[in-house]
Amino acid sequence: MNTPNNKAEYETGEQALNAAIMEHPWMDFYLVSLDETHATVRGTLDISYGYQLQIEFIGVGFIDCPISWKSDTGSMVFSSPLVDTLPIDARKRFFDNNRGDVYRFAVEGFHGPWFAYIVAEEMRFRRSDKWAYLPW
Repeated sequence: MNTPNNKAEYETGEQALNAAIMEHPWMDFYLVSLDETHATVRGTLDISYGYQLQIEFIGVGFIDCPISWKSDTGSMVFSSPLVDTLPIDARKRFFDNNRGDVYRFAVEGFHGPWFAYIVAEEMRFRRSDKWAYLPW
């Protein structure tokens, strides 16, 4: 089992993360840690066994997401939209006294799909082998 324990084993990049998520038939996400500048989100197929994916956001300036959510991995789940493509009101909220890149998760909501947003200076992730679990 791939159990990364050091920074050298972290991966970066929107496309690499989305590909890692889409390897699975579905994924549930949990915001497991949040402090002044860091947020950690874990993705799992079954919370009772552990997790497959840990996503860390560093230099967090804005967050608009639930504590937990489900995503349909049949289409793109994670993306980093260009700031110019966002509505002006979103840009004002996301960048009010902070900076970074916009990251978003597609959420499979009860009333339809929507997006969870995190604005941070850096995103990195680590993962287990495809069907293995990392312990909580």
